[in-house]
Amino acid sequence: MRYTNCVTCSKTIGWVGLAVNTVMLFMKAFIGLVGGSQAMLADALYSLKDMVNSLTVIIGTSVSSKPLDAEHPYGHGKVEFILSMVVSVVFIGLTGYLLVHAVQILFDEERHRTPHLIVLWAAIVAVGVNLAMYYYSRCVAIETNSPIVRTMAKHHHGDATASGAVALGIIGAHYLSMPWIDTGVAIWEAIDLLLLSRVIFMDSYRGLMDHSVGDVLCNRIIDAARAVEGVKGVIHLRARYVGQEIWADMIIAVDPEETIERAHDICERARDEVCGKVRLIASLHISAEARESVDGAPHISNSPLEYDEVMMTRA
Repeated sequence: MRYTNCVTCSKTIGWVGLAVNTVMLFMKAFIGLVGGSQAMLADALYSLKDMVNSLTVIIGTSVSSKPLDAEHPYGHGKVEFILSMVVSVVFIGLTGYLLVHAVQILFDEERHRTPHLIVLWAAIVAVGVNLAMYYYSRCVAIETNSPIVRTMAKHHHGDATASGAVALGIIGAHYLSMPWIDTGVAIWEAIDLLLLSRVIFMDSYRGLMDHSVGDVLCNRIIDAARAVEGVKGVIHLRARYVGQEIWADMIIAVDPEETIERAHDICERARDEVCGKVRLIASLHISAEARESVDGAPHISNSPLEYDEVMMTRA
């Protein structure tokens, strides 16, 4: 984390989100019922979704921040991915029901009503609140690399878009004499929630499967190691996410004339340099091999095999 305030924000983001989303849920539900807006009632589900997500943030961040122990030598970071997956599955089912209900209303002309204009003002307030929460939670997600806080940011972005659509629907229903458009917006919101839940599910799945950090970040790690005096090159790198943190193993080349003590010192300095340049590295093991030079690109892999058993390809 770059700033000391990030620590405070990472600990309070869940509680702030829970309080804001609780207020927004009751406001949207009340205005939707009083104003007769199907779209606003559907929008209330966004806030309900965010309430559940805020609770998972509170639980997830408290558990994932626990130190390593004998039963969990790789930490507790994956609990956030598990909770994110649970939230996505629940809302896939919930929004599926909402979609079917909204379609039924759309094809029943007797149930079409023009919502009251109070719904428009509530939608505008909701857009402003959700945009503020989006930028706040996105900042925390960037600094902590927390998947569950990143999920919260995505939720608030989706909420702002949905509330904006509600506002446009109310304008269309009033000034274009299309009362059915409110139900149409509700259907769009349900489809958007389904797609968002799918993205969150896939992100959680990749996190649980210890996915690769990607070539861009691998190259940053390699460049940082190469910058250390005495490092002839990087022979092999394996880096993956465990929870929200990076665990990596690296083999560097050192001059064959170097002593064991000197080679060990080079490894330590390379480790300090990489950890200083690349944030979120929880574990980095560096070993050295005597070589005059390293030809070609380093082997980058997520395989548990040793580097000399890995195919000469980039993962």
